[in-house]
Amino acid sequence: MKKSRKFLAVLLTVCICITAVILPASAYEPDFEVPADEGVFLMSLDTGQVLYEQNADKQMAPASMTKVMSTIVALENCQDLGEMVTAPSYIYDEFVGINVSTAGISPGEQLSVKDLLYCMMLQSANEAASIIADHFGGSIEGFAEMMNKKAAELGCTNTHFVNPHGLDADGHYTSPRDMATIAQYALGVNGFRDICTSTRYTLPQTNIREEQVVVTTILMQDEYRGGDLYNPYIKGIKTGTTDNAGRCFVSTYQRDGENLLLVVMNAPNTDDDDNQAFTQTQQFYDWAHNNFDLETLVEKGSVLHEVKIKQSFDTDVLILTAASDVTLLLPSGADKTAVQYVATLDDEEIVAPVKKGDKIGKMTLKLGGETIGEVDMLAEKDVKGSTILKIADAIHGALSSTAAKIILVLVILFILVYILFVIRSINLQKKKGKIKRHKKYKL
Repeated sequence: MKKSRKFLAVLLTVCICITAVILPASAYEPDFEVPADEGVFLMSLDTGQVLYEQNADKQMAPASMTKVMSTIVALENCQDLGEMVTAPSYIYDEFVGINVSTAGISPGEQLSVKDLLYCMMLQSANEAASIIADHFGGSIEGFAEMMNKKAAELGCTNTHFVNPHGLDADGHYTSPRDMATIAQYALGVNGFRDICTSTRYTLPQTNIREEQVVVTTILMQDEYRGGDLYNPYIKGIKTGTTDNAGRCFVSTYQRDGENLLLVVMNAPNTDDDDNQAFTQTQQFYDWAHNNFDLETLVEKGSVLHEVKIKQSFDTDVLILTAASDVTLLLPSGADKTAVQYVATLDDEEIVAPVKKGDKIGKMTLKLGGETIGEVDMLAEKDVKGSTILKIADAIHGALSSTAAKIILVLVILFILVYILFVIRSINLQKKKGKIKRHKKYKL
């Protein structure tokens, strides 16, 4: 199971590296002001395209968005979400004298892993994160090592964690791009999406207190508490706020078949009634929805290209088709005829035999000189090879070099000399025969 998860992490990293491309910047400028110090990363979950980025690789304090990684590590190391955990007293020491978000969990209180995950993801309970860390990592430091190992597996290059909750600390940071990578991976972890998109969760009675309801800090997805901030298309994921981190929010947006992911970091930290991370999130999603459309530029099985094929009597042309659809976000009203299609073959020469479905190359789609997508090109049908043509090509190839030509000329000259030698020998033999006969008659 762990090997398959590691493979998924590597695959995700590769996919992001391949598909996360930006179209010409001129087409992607938002129509509202974005503070210069703010970190932003907006991408399509459907296509992998990056629609907008600012300070995407800058190391920034993530605040409680840290809990996304903590939840990943916990879920991937948990055999039973119903497993009961006792809150150790030492984890409360670091919270003394500071105002932090909690779920009111007391030392010695017993909750399930599931309860703790909902506490830390919905109500952003810091003590719940530390209880989880102690349980799965043996200590806060041990769990942080597990978090950093996972970040490395996902290909994060500007991320380092020292705690599971995200309170400001030296050496605790991530970047908007890395946070997007972490969040995208988290959405594929079993159970994560259910947690982060919930608005309420009922904690059952424990050994210390009665039943309690925890609520989400994401007002944008809370129909009852969100007021004007409520947006039915917002689905998770996690907020975060500290003095150093400012306002942070990583979220997803699902509307009319489009799926977007947005990371906002270091938004201005104003009062609770004016969460600039929420404001920026609303602006970015409205801008993306109003200015970009999903367009299918290539359909699976459609003819993309044709190439010459050698060593076959069946045909000398091989048709190449698309391995999959290519659906991309393009600026609304964009001229699709402006998209360039550039074919690249895996080999310089295509030689039979070829099987239907064999990968022959790829087609790269470009707009304004920037790569916006690509698709594998496959052989449309089987093409049988010919042994005779293979031998003929081998001979032709052998004779195509300068050295081979020189050798051939020498061989021909040798044969001609040999023929002349044989002819001369025959003529000499004939002359000797005539001389012998002449002497015989003379006697």
